[in-house]
Amino acid sequence: MGLNMALTEIESPKSLCRDRKLTMAKVYVNDPSKWADLVEVDTIVDLAAARKKLGEDRVEEILKRSRVKVEGNELYMEKVKEEADRKALSPFAKAVKTNWIVMSNVPKARKEAVLEASVLENSVTEWDLLEFDEMYETCAKCGLSWDNKKGCVGNFGPSTSPVPDLAKKFKLNILSNVENLASKKKVLTSEDAEALLKEVKVLREKTPAEGKMMVRRIDGTLNRLEAMAGCAKENGVGFYFF
Repeated sequence: MGLNMALTEIESPKSLCRDRKLTMAKVYVNDPSKWADLVEVDTIVDLAAARKKLGEDRVEEILKRSRVKVEGNELYMEKVKEEADRKALSPFAKAVKTNWIVMSNVPKARKEAVLEASVLENSVTEWDLLEFDEMYETCAKCGLSWDNKKGCVGNFGPSTSPVPDLAKKFKLNILSNVENLASKKKVLTSEDAEALLKEVKVLREKTPAEGKMMVRRIDGTLNRLEAMAGCAKENGVGFYFF
């Protein structure tokens, strides 16, 4: 495994994903009973009962038309494509309340309370709901997309990268501690980004003495570090390794 690096992109109003990442689309609550009128409800079909009443062949035909494979005896009605099939299965269905609340369905007066009760790390932002193609298109247009317009997250290098050891040799504080910074999930500042650019410059100046092979080995990492740190400095945002 290797290390990656990223910007704290939502600190900048220039970030094209910022508003969507800060807007919760669906939130997860630990106790759905407190929000019974708001939580999503799944309609689940008891396939064992359906097979007993309708027959194995008819149920299999329904599953085939809907192109769904089922493990066990439960089927989410939303996966059944044709209205006639949903009607046939409805006598064997039951409503089950989930732990999920769609924020667009929450009255304005209750939104704050719902957000306070939600488990944010399990929740879903508007950004999370985008298709990958739309994400990539957004990143390609964003000024914080430092990794060849692919996004604000990129690769530092493999776990065998010689950069940290070289940095220790030359007493470079940030680069010699990238693994420790990653393990602590330490967020560095735009001022640290300026210091990082200076460290990269030192490595570029010192590494030729280590041989041409070493220069080639670390060139890609140094290029990415310069791009990331330069973007962080220019936009006044932080960065981190992970």
